[in-house]
Amino acid sequence: MNDTFRYYQSSMTSHGSLQNVMGTRFDIVITGKDKTVSEPVWQEIITELNRLDKMMNRFDPGSEIATVNAHAFQYPVAVSGELWEILCDCEIYHKKTAGLFDITLKDFSKVTFTGNDRSISFLSNDISFDLGAYAKGYALRKIHVILKDANVEQAFVDFGNSSILAVGHHPYGNSWKVSIENPYENGEILDEIDLTDTSLSTSGNVPSYSKHIVRPDSGIYNDERKLVCVRAKNPVEAEVLSTTIMIATLEEREEILNRFDADNIRVYNSL
Repeated sequence: MNDTFRYYQSSMTSHGSLQNVMGTRFDIVITGKDKTVSEPVWQEIITELNRLDKMMNRFDPGSEIATVNAHAFQYPVAVSGELWEILCDCEIYHKKTAGLFDITLKDFSKVTFTGNDRSISFLSNDISFDLGAYAKGYALRKIHVILKDANVEQAFVDFGNSSILAVGHHPYGNSWKVSIENPYENGEILDEIDLTDTSLSTSGNVPSYSKHIVRPDSGIYNDERKLVCVRAKNPVEAEVLSTTIMIATLEEREEILNRFDADNIRVYNSL
C-alpha cells in the first residue's frame, strides 16, 4: 500500500493517508497530539487495516472470506473466531432489516452456520459473501478503539468519502462539519451535517458508480439518483442502515428504523 504520514508542529496536527486499502482511500487527521503519539497510532492503524483487508476482501484470493466463498458449497469451511462473529453479526442485521441487508446479495437462507466448529456451508453454488456494506464500518469501530487507547480526543477519519468517524470535535468549533455534495451537479451542496463523537455513512448512486446496491428478494439493482446519509454512534449500524434504506420502501424504512439507534437519517431523492 502507498501510505503517507505528515506532522505539522505549529498546529500539532497529523495527517495519514492510504491510497488503496479495502478497495478505497483512507485518510485520518489527528489534532492535539504530538508526533510521538500520532505516528505510532498511524502505524497501528495501517497494521490493523492490512489485517482486516486480508480477512474481509473477497477480491483477494488469499483472504479468509475468499476461501469461504471458494469452498463452502463443497464442504463446511471452518473460520476464525473473529470472522465467525462478523458473519453472525451480519445474520442478526439480516433479520433486523427484514432481509434487506444481505451479504449474499441473494438468499441468506442458503447459508448454514455450525457453531460447534464455527464452520460455514452454502446450500447453493451461486452463493457467496460480499462484506462491502459492513467492512468499512467494522474497520472504523476497530480504529476508534486504537484512538481511544492512545487517548486521542480529536480525530477525523474519512474512508472513501462515504464512511466517516468523528472523534471529539474540530479544534476551532464544537463539531466536525461534513458537506454533502450533489454528485450530479458539480459544486452544489445539498446539506451540512455536524459530527461529534459519532459516525456517518453515505450510500447512493453517482454518475461513475451506479446500480451497485441490489434488493436481494428481487435481484434488481437500485438505479435511482438518490443519496442516503445515516449518522449513528455505531459505525457498523450506520453502514448497514445507509445501504438498507437505499432499497427499502417507506413502510419498510419506518419499521426497520424502530429497531436501530440512529439519530439522524437524511434521504436526498431525485438528484
